[in-house]
Amino acid sequence: LENPDPTSGNALEQLPKVLLLTWAFEFVRADASWSAVVGVEVFTAVVALAALAAHQWWWTWIPALPQRGLRGPSTPPARVSGRVIVIAIDGCRADRLREAHTPFLDRLRAEGADFTNVSTVYPARTVTAFASMLTGAPPEVHGMRSNFVPQLGVRCESVFDVLRARGMKGVLVGIAHLIDAFGERDVRTVTAVMDNDAIDGALVARAKRVLEEEDPELLVLQLLSVDQAGHSRGSYREEYLRQIEVTDRTIEDFVTWCREGGYLDDATILVTSDHGQGIGIGGHGHMSPPEITVPCIWWGAGVPWTPASDELRFITEIAPTIAGLLGCPEPAAIVGRAMLPAATRATHVTSPGPVVFVLPARNEAPRLPGVLAAIERSGVEGRVTVVVDDGSTDGTRRVAEAAGATVVRHEHSRGLGAALRTGLAAARDLRPRAVVYLDADGEYDATETAALLAPIERREADYVIGSRFLGEPQGMTRARRVANAIFSALLSLCAGRWTTDGQSGFRAFSGRAADVAEIVHDYNYAQVLTLDLLHKGMRMAEVPITYRKRSAGASFITVEYLWRVPLGMAREMLKG
Repeated sequence: LENPDPTSGNALEQLPKVLLLTWAFEFVRADASWSAVVGVEVFTAVVALAALAAHQWWWTWIPALPQRGLRGPSTPPARVSGRVIVIAIDGCRADRLREAHTPFLDRLRAEGADFTNVSTVYPARTVTAFASMLTGAPPEVHGMRSNFVPQLGVRCESVFDVLRARGMKGVLVGIAHLIDAFGERDVRTVTAVMDNDAIDGALVARAKRVLEEEDPELLVLQLLSVDQAGHSRGSYREEYLRQIEVTDRTIEDFVTWCREGGYLDDATILVTSDHGQGIGIGGHGHMSPPEITVPCIWWGAGVPWTPASDELRFITEIAPTIAGLLGCPEPAAIVGRAMLPAATRATHVTSPGPVVFVLPARNEAPRLPGVLAAIERSGVEGRVTVVVDDGSTDGTRRVAEAAGATVVRHEHSRGLGAALRTGLAAARDLRPRAVVYLDADGEYDATETAALLAPIERREADYVIGSRFLGEPQGMTRARRVANAIFSALLSLCAGRWTTDGQSGFRAFSGRAADVAEIVHDYNYAQVLTLDLLHKGMRMAEVPITYRKRSAGASFITVEYLWRVPLGMAREMLKG
């Protein structure tokens, strides 16, 4: 259903709920026994499991946010903007904005940078989205998961904090529930209890007072009438379109006032939204297609004219862009990168980016030289090798460094999942075109990397698993074959597509897949990572590879694998 807002009166969602509850109560009333109660509970459990499987198999509506790298704070770019003014049209659908007659915003688009594929976060709620926009962090980090929050204040650094540390000021002008996220020090409010025709005028008047009395380097102005029109009439109605056109004139009048008052000198303007709207009345809160995409138009100082970009970006990337334009460090918990060249930190990344080999290793000094030599023979151009030393007590680090690999070390063993998570974070810092994960024990042949990368290079897949069972596994015991078959079948059931080798230690990621991959469990990674990437819409493929059982040394895998893997898969399914 496209309108999944639980606060709405939309019949598409509410009627099925009412009918199911009515049936359950009538079923129990007609047969007032424990068996009837148990029957309802069993039915509920079956529906819940079916819904869980259906979402994992077919629907990937939660945005796949980029993940963080390993690099710490870097030197900010030179300041290019005297002031940043963010105008957030609450609840404005990007597609309906393009349909509307908006000559002023069209002019900003024509003279600035228009990003046409910018995604909000989940859930698509005002407080949640504003918190991500101004901290650069996902909701699970900043803690604002709804408009009704259990505790006040974002749990991470915001762009307001970054500015304050540099002796600058940022102010958000909006309605009162934004105080829940940022507090009274950074938010100036007006009441939302007024006629929809008056609310934006009141917000603009408050913003003008803030500029005159406080002169902040950052002003964020929330405009509410478009969202209210969507809630009261629906975003497919003509009234919603007309309200967007009224808002265009409101923005033009405000920008004209800023120019006449000198507040636009060397300033940058961003026009965006926190979320879109779905079908019907009150249509936002989940992630139907028109809720996901928001407008994002940059104009002014530090914004070169560029053709409209349809590259997938996120509202979490607004905070680092604002910080960069004002010459400040990025907020600490940002995911993604600045959207404008002038706001981007200097990097030393080659184009189109390297292929990064990630090798988790623990006490693999005798076998590591052979694996590194095979990588050199792989013929992959622009390769970089990152060895994650997971608390080794032998010469693993020394051997890796002698071969020219970059080494990231865990002082104590943290597990295979943690080692790969560290390796992927290190790879992201290099902005790779692809990442190859390879066990360091010599069981896999790195010279077969080209076959692993081929589906990615042909743009047929984002995530490729090297399957031992499509190839020739040499020396694998019968018990291990059976265990692999069981876990691969379990993964196939959870993922809704057949996988022959869910446990392979030879995998490849496109740059996009590496950017969004999450490994949340320190011990296990394989099945959980596959579920994570499939749920985020990444395309998976398998290719045959050869396999040779390791001749010596201890594997990361122990008997704990038998119970930790199913638990990890269950947690990943529930998280999704």
